[in-house]
Amino acid sequence: MIESFAYPNQLYMHQTISSGPFENVLVSPGYIGTRSRANRLKKFLSWCDGQEKNRLLWLGIGIMGHIGMVLPLTLLAVLFLANNNFALWVLVLCANVPVLALNLAAQPPKVTIPVMLTSLIVNIVVIIVSFVTFLI
Repeated sequence: MIESFAYPNQLYMHQTISSGPFENVLVSPGYIGTRSRANRLKKFLSWCDGQEKNRLLWLGIGIMGHIGMVLPLTLLAVLFLANNNFALWVLVLCANVPVLALNLAAQPPKVTIPVMLTSLIVNIVVIIVSFVTFLI
C-alpha cells in the first residue's frame, strides 16, 4: 500500500522539479522588477537637508539676493508696469515676508530654501503679469 502511494508522488515530484528551466528560479515570470525611483520633491528636500553646511550662504542669498534685489525689482515692475496694482502689491508682500521671517528666525535650509524658491516663482509670475498688463 505504501509503495502504491509513494511511487505516484515520486513521479509527480520528478516531473515538477525537472520540467522548468533553472536559470529563472529566483525571478517569477509574472513579476518584473523595477527600480524604485525617488520622487523629485523628496530628492529636492533631501538636497535641502544636505545644505546645512552652507547655512550662512543661504542666509546671505535669502536676505541680500532675494529680499535685497528680487523684491525691489518685482515691486518696481508692479509700480511702473502694472499701474501700481494693489492686488499685486499684496501678493508680492505675502510671498516675500515668509522668506525674511524664516531667515531672521535662523531656520535650517531645509525650511528656508523651498520657501525662497516658491517666493521666487511668485515674483517671476508677478513680473510677467505686470509686463503683460503694460502691453495691454
